[in-house]
Amino acid sequence: MRFATLRARLILGFSIVTIPLVILLLSNNLYATKVVHSQVAQSNQNLLTMYMNDMDKVLEEIENYLYKASEQDQSLQSLGLYAPGTWEAYLAQTQTASDLFLNTNYYDAADVLFAYSSSYDNLLTAPQQSVSYERKQRIQEKLRTLLRGAGARYDARWNVVELDGSHALLRIVDTGEQSCIGAWVDLDKLMMPLRLLTRDGRGEALLLGKDGQPISQSSPSQSSDSLQAIRQAEGTDPRGAAYNIVKLDKRYLLMEKPSRTADLKLLLLLPERTLLEGLPYFRILTYWVPLIAAAMLILYLVFLQRSIVRPIHQLVKGMRRIRSGDLRARLEDNKLVEFIAINETFNGMVQQIEHLKIDIYEEQIRTQKAELKALQAQIHPHFFMNSLNIVYHLAQVRSYEIIQSLALHLVRYFRYATRTQVAAITVKEEMSHIHDYLSIQKYRFPEALTFEFQVDPALETFELPPLAVQPLVENAMVHGFSFKIGEPYRIRVRVYAEQDQPDGTVCIEVSDNGRGFAELQPAELEETAHALEPGDGHVGLWNVVRRCRLFYKNQVKMRFANGTPRGAIVTLHLPRSKQEAKGESR
Repeated sequence: MRFATLRARLILGFSIVTIPLVILLLSNNLYATKVVHSQVAQSNQNLLTMYMNDMDKVLEEIENYLYKASEQDQSLQSLGLYAPGTWEAYLAQTQTASDLFLNTNYYDAADVLFAYSSSYDNLLTAPQQSVSYERKQRIQEKLRTLLRGAGARYDARWNVVELDGSHALLRIVDTGEQSCIGAWVDLDKLMMPLRLLTRDGRGEALLLGKDGQPISQSSPSQSSDSLQAIRQAEGTDPRGAAYNIVKLDKRYLLMEKPSRTADLKLLLLLPERTLLEGLPYFRILTYWVPLIAAAMLILYLVFLQRSIVRPIHQLVKGMRRIRSGDLRARLEDNKLVEFIAINETFNGMVQQIEHLKIDIYEEQIRTQKAELKALQAQIHPHFFMNSLNIVYHLAQVRSYEIIQSLALHLVRYFRYATRTQVAAITVKEEMSHIHDYLSIQKYRFPEALTFEFQVDPALETFELPPLAVQPLVENAMVHGFSFKIGEPYRIRVRVYAEQDQPDGTVCIEVSDNGRGFAELQPAELEETAHALEPGDGHVGLWNVVRRCRLFYKNQVKMRFANGTPRGAIVTLHLPRSKQEAKGESR
């Protein structure tokens, strides 16, 4: 789009006003959205911190109980000292089991409390009543496997263990007497409070292990979106911000909180869409403001197009038609007062120009006719002097019969040349006139001059201005004739149509075998012949081109070249459009 046009300027002006307003409104909407994100994220971050602190508190209470029992419970310490079957071993096992079952009522977060004698491979368990028998058996088998392995015992922190696709926290405390006490905490049970927070698909809470893999979540099914969000969250830095934005198939707010007591991290994913559900008008305004602005711009442009741009475009179009010569251009009526005045003024001006152009055109026709007759008459004195010179030389040699024959040729020649009232002749008539001229010249140089004509029969009726070719033949005699070439001086006149041209240009070629042109002379002659005004020399060539242009009202060309092996070639190119128009009118 070129900004120099009125339409472009109007669009630019409207854009300068509306675009900053739209940007300001969108920026305000984005800022408000960010504020909503921050407030919701801060609220949920506080809730997440509270849940994690509760979990850490529960785990710390269980851990304190385990440490206290390992140091003060004598029956627990005696498990590894007495062999099975003895009365002391029976009392130690009975008392330890009773204490474990009693404490399950106080530490209900622990699914199983257990004691283990490493010296006798004796395992005592106290499960919660909510743990099924099958689940209890599976936990006992898992504990025996872990407790028998030396590398997995007595870590200083809670460890994550997997059983049948679910995860649990395991804490083991050594008594120092070949026995230990521990607790099994199911992570799904710890996550129960968060199920209420993320129900109905409003979000998802996950527990991550130290390797970054999810070990528990608020819903039973693992979603691929959650796992992908976790991978993206691994590269983020939550410090300094209450939340991160994770882009999956939809946008999520991601918040996290690490645990103090275990290698765990609690993550909360909230869909951004659910955060703005309580602000329907705000969301609609955010989405529709750019569309409304675009619609207003389109309506504004349509209004300007019909009211201002279209009338101005019609005015410019009419001016271009007038400049191209079409004076029939008129502007249509308009409803605006300003354009009514412009249209009336324009139409009146065009009408005056049309009348003035008709008057000028008629005057030009009269002037061209007078100029054509004057140019045609310029040839008569020039050739008359040459003809008298020939008669003079023949009289010196007393060739009276030749003078009589020459006189007949001169009579026909001057009768033809003095017909100034004739505007056009045929090629056949022009060739006959040139034959008379060359015959006169041959009386002067009978042994040194020959000539021939090659005329396309189809072009014998082609019309051209009188004496259009004769000056070219005369120049060949005057400037090209030479006795030093060792053979007769030959002039050939050829008339043909160029077949490779779409308009079939007619070519009249005059060639000889004389001296030819100098190296730069052809270009100089072409420039002189096609000049607007005659120069100091070669008036005859300029005269021919000028009269042909006035006659054909079209482009006329004259070309100059040297022949092979010598001589000169002058070609006059004439258009056939005028002849075709005459043929159609007939």
